[in-house]
Amino acid sequence: DSEVIGPAEIKKMVPFLDVSESARYPILGALYHPPGGTIRHDAVVWGYARAADALGVHVHQQTEVTGIDVAGGQVRGVRTSRGDISTPIVLNCTAGWSTLVAEMAGVRLPIQTFPLQAAVTEPVRAFLHPVVVSGTLHVYVSQTDRGELVFGASVDPFASYSTRGSLEFAEGLAGHVLQLMPALSKMRLLRQWAGLCDMTPDFSPVMGGTEVAGFYVDVGWGTYGFKAGPVSGEAMAECIATGRTPEIIGAFGLSRFGDGFLVGEKGAAAVGH
Repeated sequence: DSEVIGPAEIKKMVPFLDVSESARYPILGALYHPPGGTIRHDAVVWGYARAADALGVHVHQQTEVTGIDVAGGQVRGVRTSRGDISTPIVLNCTAGWSTLVAEMAGVRLPIQTFPLQAAVTEPVRAFLHPVVVSGTLHVYVSQTDRGELVFGASVDPFASYSTRGSLEFAEGLAGHVLQLMPALSKMRLLRQWAGLCDMTPDFSPVMGGTEVAGFYVDVGWGTYGFKAGPVSGEAMAECIATGRTPEIIGAFGLSRFGDGFLVGEKGAAAVGH
């Protein structure tokens, strides 16, 4: 569903982009993906929560997992800040704290956690319809329904659990954005923030069972787990319900790091999107 387009088509689609030959990084072409777009992540989460509630699932908010009970190599239960839960199956699908949760079950994950920062501007009249991503400048730009411009970049270079924005990020981001769209120089940033991304050595997720019976993982999605959520959720549900690993996720097992069969996805994870 994607096609390569040239500078003339790019300029017609996004007039504010600098496609001149004098640009520091001249835009020679782009990969245009018409079905792509943005979606409100909070609305999606609430939608899933309400659907799950209607099916009898209990969602416990503000509840910290403090431990996982394992006996004889088998999961027995979960300890939380609001009481214990007896269960033979646990799925670790956390982001940012996946290694800490896995360690509670005695499982080591080859994952490091990095902050991923973003920023938003004051609202302006709608002018940017597609999402613009530059792998060279490590930046993406989109516009919300309210007119705000959302900017993001690649993950921070140092592992951390910090979710605070930094001046260094804001300065670097502004420079990269203005190289793409010089006309935005007068816009004001309203706020910035950071989320946590779990990155594996090959930038691909870890999915499936582990050496502890009943302890499953769906982690390490880096910067692109939101888009893959629906299909990965279905695959993991099948894996847990049947005890068999679906072919579509077979290559993403934890054992690949010991076997040497890595799945390189650095290109997909290079820029938050």
